[in-house]
Amino acid sequence: AQSILPYRWSGNENLYTRNIRYSQAAPDSIDVLCLGTSELYAAYDPIVTYEEAGITGYNFAITFRCAMTAYYQLLYALEYQTPDIVLCDFSCLFNDMKPHEQESIYRKVVECMPDKALKEQMIREICAVDDTQSYLSWKFPLLRYHTMWSELTAENFQPDRQLDDAYPSYQKGSMLYEAVYEGTDEITPDLWNYTDALDTFSEFSVGYYNRIIELCQSKGIEVVAVTPPKIQDAAVYAANEEKMRAYFEAKEIPYLNYCTYAQVQRLGLTFREHYYDHSHLNVEGSLVFSKALARDLLEIFNLEDHRGDETYAVEWAQPLEEFHRYLEDLSTRRAAQSAAFCITPKNGSADRKKRQQSHFSPHLDEISIQW
Repeated sequence: AQSILPYRWSGNENLYTRNIRYSQAAPDSIDVLCLGTSELYAAYDPIVTYEEAGITGYNFAITFRCAMTAYYQLLYALEYQTPDIVLCDFSCLFNDMKPHEQESIYRKVVECMPDKALKEQMIREICAVDDTQSYLSWKFPLLRYHTMWSELTAENFQPDRQLDDAYPSYQKGSMLYEAVYEGTDEITPDLWNYTDALDTFSEFSVGYYNRIIELCQSKGIEVVAVTPPKIQDAAVYAANEEKMRAYFEAKEIPYLNYCTYAQVQRLGLTFREHYYDHSHLNVEGSLVFSKALARDLLEIFNLEDHRGDETYAVEWAQPLEEFHRYLEDLSTRRAAQSAAFCITPKNGSADRKKRQQSHFSPHLDEISIQW
């Protein structure tokens, strides 16, 4: 019975595998550590920042937002590396997201945590901050899952903590989502228009973000706030930007806000070429974003260029070659899909046909960026 406890209860994002692969990296080899939500998970590709500027990194962003889980993921990460920079999207500044509000994200992080002592600490803190939670249900998940008997699938019977041996060496925690946007709408300035009143900060979440900042600063790690280009919430971010900037300035941390119309235009992002929905970048979009991020970080910090350093060859130079093979394969598959579509066009849509024929270059064409 205890085997019916996998973290897939909340969806498989390879989090356990990502934790283990990260722990196996060479000591002091990670420059940038990323914490955040699915928008940053989809946007940041460390292998691209390595190719662009020799900046290494690891993406620990996961779906849904929660300040406490970001804090505990950081505690785990710092057991193995002391990065130069921690990127954080601070996406929960205005929301509590306590365990009873978003149980799935807490379960996911707890059940994928390889460090048993840290896992125990997190469970106890979950119960301390939310009196609706039962310690036993977290310590022995079967007590929580037994009520799901009518919802179980074959996936639930797979072994917990399953390490994916096929996880690509070039992925470095990133999503690399290949889907393309199916709509025909455009990114226009009016998407940033807002009329709602400003939100108020969540004391609960701000407390954990403060702990993230203080922990990093105590170890000499720079914290950088970053907002990815999440168009769906463009108006929300526009309404709250001034308040967010004031918080970051008070904490003396830089803020890279890519969720403005000017920044989206600067990067040349479009729904049809770079997104798979109104919030998340696809592979093509993540290439553009990651190149821009590398250049923008270099405008702020003096980061070492590891390209050509033989000590990084196995974990970075060789995976980069694999990454280019992946992109070439993706380009081939895109072309094949386009050709098939051209033979049998659906609904006679000239606009969709044109989009399917668009060429995807695997060589990360240069883009001009000045922050």
